[in-house]
Amino acid sequence: MFTRILRQSFKRQEGQALILAALMVLVMSIAVLTTVNIGHTVHERVRLQNTADAAAYSMAAMEARAFNFYAYANRTQVSHYVSAMMWHSLISVIYSAEAFFTDLYGFMKTLNPCAGKRKLLWEVLCPIIEAIPYVGQVIKAINKIITLYKTAFLQPLQNILRGANPDKWLGKYMIPAHRVLNGAMYFMSQAVMMSASTHVTQTTQGVLDANDTKLNSLASQLATGIYSQCLFSQAHNEHSGGKPLNPGSWKNPFGALDVTKYKANDDIARAKRSMGGITNATRYACDHEGGICPERFTTSRELGDILPLPDALGFLRDMLNNGVNAPGLLEFKKMGQTRMLSATFPTSKTIMDSRNYIRDWNDNLSPWGMTAQGDNMGADDLYWLKLGPAEVDVVVGKADNPLSCNNKDPYTRCFGDNRKGLNDKGGIKLPYRHTMKPSVWALNDKDTGSVKGGVHWRVHYPNNSEGWRNHKAPSGPERQVGVHREKVCVLELLKGCWFKVDVYTANVRPAQDGNHPWGGVTPFMHFEPGQYAGSVCNPMANANNKALAKREFDFNQPSAWVALNKSPEDVVNKDNADGTGTNAPALLNDEGKVKFSFTPDSEGLEMLNNRKKFLSLTEGLNVISRGQSYYHRPGNWTEQPNFFNPYWRPRLASVYQGRNQLPVVGSMLDALPSALQGFAPKVMTH
Repeated sequence: MFTRILRQSFKRQEGQALILAALMVLVMSIAVLTTVNIGHTVHERVRLQNTADAAAYSMAAMEARAFNFYAYANRTQVSHYVSAMMWHSLISVIYSAEAFFTDLYGFMKTLNPCAGKRKLLWEVLCPIIEAIPYVGQVIKAINKIITLYKTAFLQPLQNILRGANPDKWLGKYMIPAHRVLNGAMYFMSQAVMMSASTHVTQTTQGVLDANDTKLNSLASQLATGIYSQCLFSQAHNEHSGGKPLNPGSWKNPFGALDVTKYKANDDIARAKRSMGGITNATRYACDHEGGICPERFTTSRELGDILPLPDALGFLRDMLNNGVNAPGLLEFKKMGQTRMLSATFPTSKTIMDSRNYIRDWNDNLSPWGMTAQGDNMGADDLYWLKLGPAEVDVVVGKADNPLSCNNKDPYTRCFGDNRKGLNDKGGIKLPYRHTMKPSVWALNDKDTGSVKGGVHWRVHYPNNSEGWRNHKAPSGPERQVGVHREKVCVLELLKGCWFKVDVYTANVRPAQDGNHPWGGVTPFMHFEPGQYAGSVCNPMANANNKALAKREFDFNQPSAWVALNKSPEDVVNKDNADGTGTNAPALLNDEGKVKFSFTPDSEGLEMLNNRKKFLSLTEGLNVISRGQSYYHRPGNWTEQPNFFNPYWRPRLASVYQGRNQLPVVGSMLDALPSALQGFAPKVMTH
């Protein structure tokens, strides 16, 4: 029996399961610890990537806010220029009215020499004519009307204008004050530019502190922050506002962009044309519903537009705008416009050769030269009055009409400016090339010459109390009201003048009165559209404005790069300072290594994740993220990025798509063999 019990005990196997169970518990424990460690590492990896994304997005948002501020500042500058043009237009209208009403008196005086002051001959003839029954009564009545017009209207108007002198207060002080305001706007843009530039690198640490106290962005700032700052700087055009990383390109806020630059591909001229072109396209500083200051006050000052006529008299407005054009009978027209101009205002030897650039499409030998660059500002309020044919040619001579001029007659003997179409030959098509009176030109110091303050075509009176340069006093008995008398031969036979009459016109001449200084366009922030050479950002580099930035360089829209590393020790998060969890217990000991051996040469089990390295250099977790400030107009619009519309937004962008912005990386990845071309996008998926 004992032998049978002993044999049965040898057949039992319950004790062998204990060894297998112990081994299984060990394997399962290692698996659980490994799963915990892997899960914690993945969690930390996601957390690290989110932190990098937040930092990159914050940097891009900082840049986008700066760009939108530029847009609002530039728009404010445009509004100031438009307001300056409105005041400039007002000056032109005021002194055009003075010229027109003076011309109107001269016209009446020419028709009726017995009115007003009389010349010696008319001192004898007028009493004889006035003694004629009925005819004399009519002439006396006309004389009283003309005299009343002079004493009750024209002279008080002239005295008010000379006493108030709006030309000085508006032209010399009010209009230049708008440039001072624009200088202040540029100064604020400069401050925002420098603040945003410094915060591009500082923003990273603030975001890291808010998300993960175990991180330090010093390495990130050295690796990517400064480069992101360079990309931000590269988006700025150094020729108009300057780059934050190139102090030599910073401008004087109250200076002006070089007024001597006007060629087509000149960098400064291109920048000025962006501001001047937008300003000219925005010339509406008045009430769009009409009234005292109608919408087209700066763009089309035709007579019907500037008179506050009600809608019921719309037909009359159209008639006044169209004027009267009956050659040989009656010609009358009033028109006006104000606009920004470019450099090289005409400095001709004779007044007859001067040129009105406000209405020219043919810009001399430099077609880009006279487009709107804002170097000068011009306004004209042209009119002409012609009664009857200008002249009648006969075989042996000609008869000249003192009440009408052709475009070759001296402008000093004509009512308004008669030179429309002068020298319009060979298809030049510049009918207003020489039509200048009355007009006002606010000029920069380069174009106005030794006497600063522009040129104003206005009525000249006998005295020159303000010391105008090129002042020309009128002559004749009506000189005190600015009416100039000139002898006109009305009958020429056999090359000899047989009869002359006196023609009285407003003494409108060009004068440098010192009231219209204009420094040019103040500096402003301008987006850089040109292509830079290479893929490495260089703060001192100049872009090629003949080639627009390419798509692979995001059209110079700046990226904000963030690269973060978290060491294996920081991944553990042993003290759990942020409350995001720790895997320290799963490491079993401070070294994170479990040692066991089945044989003398067995290795321990590494529980700490310290084997993953980036490019075999940096140990721990490594992430990279890219934010971007991009320009997008709402809707299905496609337009070049600019600093005139506040449509800049931040976003997270693909790292792989931005590879060409990184030194060497883009060219290296693009140079991979075709079999490996798909490898890079899979690795750089974020």
